[in-house]
Amino acid sequence: MTTPLAYSVAIPRDAVKNASVGQAYRTKKSFVAIHFDSAGKGEIGFLPEGAILRVVGPSSCLCEGLEVVFEEQVYNIFKVDLFARCSQMFEPRPARSRAVAACA
Repeated sequence: MTTPLAYSVAIPRDAVKNASVGQAYRTKKSFVAIHFDSAGKGEIGFLPEGAILRVVGPSSCLCEGLEVVFEEQVYNIFKVDLFARCSQMFEPRPARSRAVAACA
């Protein structure tokens, strides 16, 4: 495998450079992903626009890649595709309840 001299897409400056495990992203447009079956054979497919992806870890098969889950299947994608073709989803966190005492 060769390393590209330059990427054909611009990575947004505000993109987080390290996608952490568990982060969710929504695709802004369709792009290529690779699904490996149990025998290790790779199949090229497309992740559709509007798909919700969850990062599960670094890719063991692609240099500069990540493993993501979409519809209960694991796909391998390049980091540049995640940062340029997806937007990070921020999930609401449950509010912590605090006891408030009133002074009289």
